[in-house]
Amino acid sequence: MFDFFRARREKVLRGKVLDAIRTNKAEELHVLLSKDKVKKLIRKSGGKVLSPGLYQALTKRCFECVEELLKAGVYLGIVDNWNPVSSAVHMKEGRLLKLLLDYGANPDSGQGLPLYRSACEAELGMFSMLLLYGADPDYNCSHREFLNVTPDAITVLGMCLAKNYEVPFVKLLIQFGANMYSPDIQDLLIHTDNEAATCLSRERVHPRSLMSQCRVTIRRLLKQVGKLRLLDQLQIPTNLVRYLQYCHELDYPEKLPRYYVQ
Repeated sequence: MFDFFRARREKVLRGKVLDAIRTNKAEELHVLLSKDKVKKLIRKSGGKVLSPGLYQALTKRCFECVEELLKAGVYLGIVDNWNPVSSAVHMKEGRLLKLLLDYGANPDSGQGLPLYRSACEAELGMFSMLLLYGADPDYNCSHREFLNVTPDAITVLGMCLAKNYEVPFVKLLIQFGANMYSPDIQDLLIHTDNEAATCLSRERVHPRSLMSQCRVTIRRLLKQVGKLRLLDQLQIPTNLVRYLQYCHELDYPEKLPRYYVQ
C-alpha cells in the first residue's frame, strides 16, 4: 500500500514538473523542487522521478529548467535507452553538454557513444570537452550499431583513421593518452594512407614526454576516485593546474568542416 501511494505521488510530481517545463517556467519549477516533500521523493527515487522532465527540458533546449533539475539531483544515467549526454551531443548543444558534465554526468555513458558521435559529426569542441571531463580515449565499443558502421575500427582512434577524419581529432586522442599500439591501429596503419595516419605514425616514432605521461596518469587517478572535476582545487602552482587542464592544447574551433567520409 505504501508503494502504491508513493508511486502516485511520484506521478503527480512528474506531471507538475513537465507542465512547468512545457511553459518554460524555471522559477515555478524551482519553487516546486524546493519543497521538502518533493526533495524526499527525489531522494528516494535516486533522481529518476525527474528523468522525464530532463528529457523534455533538453529536447526543448530549456537551459534554465535543465539547471534547476540538475540542482535538484536528477538522475544523469541512461533511462529507457535515453542518454542525456548523447542527446546534448546529437543536438550540438555544447552549453547543455558542459552543464551536464559539470553536475557529474558520465562522459563515457552508452559505451562511449558521446565521444564517438561527436567525432562523427566533426564537433571538435564537444569532442575535446568530453575528453577533458574524463571520457576514455581507448574505449572499446561493443555496441552492435557501432560495429555495423565501423567493423574494422574498434577504438575511437582507429575509427578516426579508418574514416579519414581530421588530424585534430587524432592529436587530441594522443594527447589524452590513447593507446597508439592497439591491434586495430597496427592493422589500419598498414592499409591506410591519409593525413591522420601520417600524424599518428609520426607520434609513434616520438613517444610521449615524461611530463605528458605524468599528466595522463594524474588525470586517470583523479578520475578513478571521482575527483577529476576538482583539478582547480589542487594545492599546486597555477601553471601546473592549467597544464593538467590542457589549457594550451584545447585552442581549437568548435566545429570543423567535414568534407569527406570514406
